[in-house]
Amino acid sequence: MADNDSGMTFVVQLAPSDVATEASPPPVVGAELEVVRNEVMRKMGRNLLLFQQIERMLKFLIANNSLAGYVHELQAKKKRQEERVEKQTMGTLVGAFLEEALTDKGRPREAPEDLAGLWFSIGFGLEVDSAYFEERKSALATAVAERNELVHHFLPRWDFMSMDSMQAADEYLDGQRENVLPEFKHLKGLVSALEDGRRQTGEFLMSGEWAKHLALADLRHSRPVLLLGDIAQKMGRDDGCVLLNTAADLLRLHAPEETKALKERSGYKTLKALIVATELFDLVEESTDKGGVRVFYRMKPGISLEFGVTGEQ
Repeated sequence: MADNDSGMTFVVQLAPSDVATEASPPPVVGAELEVVRNEVMRKMGRNLLLFQQIERMLKFLIANNSLAGYVHELQAKKKRQEERVEKQTMGTLVGAFLEEALTDKGRPREAPEDLAGLWFSIGFGLEVDSAYFEERKSALATAVAERNELVHHFLPRWDFMSMDSMQAADEYLDGQRENVLPEFKHLKGLVSALEDGRRQTGEFLMSGEWAKHLALADLRHSRPVLLLGDIAQKMGRDDGCVLLNTAADLLRLHAPEETKALKERSGYKTLKALIVATELFDLVEESTDKGGVRVFYRMKPGISLEFGVTGEQ
């Protein structure tokens, strides 16, 4: 190229293309490798999702295996439990699951002795023998190790430019899935059982049976009814009977306000109706010499009734 003003001439020479001097790999080999490599990446994602599902199920089982407290504080307690497990690693989750779900810690907790309101407790746990526990412990340890291997060591382990390495990686990922899948299915079954239990509990709480049960529990644990049990146990005849009028006099003496409030709250206007409603006592009628009737009550057989404890022996 010439510069007319200066009279200078520039010559540009292009180097020959190096494409012709280098051998290109056969297109069919590159395509096959790409197919296998893509399949390895797909299976890697599949296995990662499997481990994430196991982790989510462990968190669900731990966060929901037990809940206890006063009704007004249950929602906040539930939220704290979920937040606590959300930050835990899979290894920590496995330890918590083994300790809490496969032991008696998952059972409903007993209410405190000095109750200050309506107490609610629900628990989910499995009673297992030592062989089953060790089997679960080993299977979950394997899952944690396989997960860590995939997340932290899989990529450096394989040559993604080698067909042999990619085929071996493909087989490895299939084997890893087969190793972990049984425990995934086992945890899925536990989650399903827990969800069924929660659903049945919810249906019960929304039913009339729950309202009846709650009213009965409130009645049985009231101070007047507990006093009735104490009177029957300490003042009963050989057959356990106590004159109803005697019990009424003692309630007026020792718990007048509580008895009045209980009658108003429960809707039972007479002591006789209240006693029948508790389902804890039998009524016995005896004729008098003058043709009248005296009413007695006594504890039903097998019933234990004391402050803080009501139930069958």
